[in-house]
Amino acid sequence: MKQFLRITAAVLAAAFLFALTGCSGGSGAASFTWFVDTIPANLDPQVVSAAPDVIACENLYGGLVRKNADGEIVPNLCESWTVSPDGRTYTFAIKDGLTYTAAKGTATDYSITAEDFVFAFRRIFQAQTGSPYAVEFSAIENSAAVLDGTAALSTLGVSASGPLTLVFRLSEKDDNFLAKLTLPGAMPCDEEFFNSTRGTYGLTAKTTLSSGSFYLYNWTASGLFLRRDVSAPLIGSLRLVQNTGSTGKSAAQLIADEKCSAALDDTGEATALRAVSYSDTTWALLFNSAEGSVFENQALRQALAGIARENAAVPSSGLYTAAEGLVPAGLTVDGIAYRDTAGDPMPVIPDPRALYLEARQGMASSDFSGVTILLPKEAGLTELAEQINGAWQKDCSLFFSVEEVPQEEFGKRLAAGDYTIALAPICAEGGSVYQMLQQFTAEGGGLTGYSDPLYTERLAESAQQTGRARCALLAECERQLLESCTVVPLLGQQKRLLVADGIKGLVFDPFTPVLDLTYTTKN
Repeated sequence: MKQFLRITAAVLAAAFLFALTGCSGGSGAASFTWFVDTIPANLDPQVVSAAPDVIACENLYGGLVRKNADGEIVPNLCESWTVSPDGRTYTFAIKDGLTYTAAKGTATDYSITAEDFVFAFRRIFQAQTGSPYAVEFSAIENSAAVLDGTAALSTLGVSASGPLTLVFRLSEKDDNFLAKLTLPGAMPCDEEFFNSTRGTYGLTAKTTLSSGSFYLYNWTASGLFLRRDVSAPLIGSLRLVQNTGSTGKSAAQLIADEKCSAALDDTGEATALRAVSYSDTTWALLFNSAEGSVFENQALRQALAGIARENAAVPSSGLYTAAEGLVPAGLTVDGIAYRDTAGDPMPVIPDPRALYLEARQGMASSDFSGVTILLPKEAGLTELAEQINGAWQKDCSLFFSVEEVPQEEFGKRLAAGDYTIALAPICAEGGSVYQMLQQFTAEGGGLTGYSDPLYTERLAESAQQTGRARCALLAECERQLLESCTVVPLLGQQKRLLVADGIKGLVFDPFTPVLDLTYTTKN
């Protein structure tokens, strides 16, 4: 049946392309340029996690559904869907005649069917894939057992009841399931083509097929270029490149110079450009609590943390706010506003000075030799570090030095645990609360040397839950971590997206991350 569909798909390809783009030309369509830190290196939608790779995949691949510019979930590769009364069975009717597109817009006879989605989800739950999307789709029936190898792939709750009918069976209701189907991991993958690539799927132009409105036009060390056959005012091409010739210029100036079409900005400078504000980063004090270190003493950490929080003034630049926890406001867990639901996780330390005197019993002054406060030179937070250091000198007679190093060195030392105290940015990569907290486990990077079996157990359990149950477990982890005072949140960093005049319909979410140009126009 799959081969028959491929033959008929070739006949219908032209009609489908016209329906998809709304026009048959390509003349006058505008381009959109986005600066990335690194050129996308992997276009395998089931495994991508780096922001440039994710953004490329969002535009290159189509899913069953998609979010439009108003944030509504609308059909993409499906005609329609139904949900059972108990919310545990989703049935999708996939559009007929859809085909994948090869590099340069070359037509293929690979049709898009329900089997491709089944194969994609089976890849997600194969341990050797290492997919970051397994956590998001943990509500799918038998997913945990398939992932740990105790159940066969065929028992996974994703099946094709016909060539164009896809069924998901959930072990429990997941109110955010449709939104999760917009993630790259949920994009289709043709098994025959995948096997033909011999382990290089999505790693080269020849081993990549598009299922979205854009196709891969060129992929070099200079950038990744996507195109689609549309006419103005729709955006016809997307360029993901590095900013190699205008370093030092602000986001607003880069847009004014037409070097890029939109850009992330953390300067706070006044601008008339349209701006979308958000925060995905918390600046925190980190105490290296590895075994044998001076800050292995929890009471000592708690005392210094209490004094630091009392004396850490928010800089007047307008780029920061007082932290409400480690996890910034605005992040969601299964569509639930995490910060509103989790509440205030900050520990109450009634008398940190008395606690400090108690903690110092049996400790010698020499125990503190070599202690420094490490921070990145470019952060602009020297004054904050000196405020905290001054308070520790005043209240505890502790004399530490402030050590500023270049960003690259800072990152390496943090990862290696080569510090005693650090003032560091903790970022929620992809807007994931789970990932943010996982950085403090041995598996996730071991920041601060924190080790607690209960923390690790709760975090692992959260990956098997959905909705409010997941949110509650993550909140317990955050509260436990902050009570240990190996991490002391101080500031929430404010950021924003600036967009060039005339661009409309851009779908942007900094936390997934999403930069989707499917519906974007430029006048």
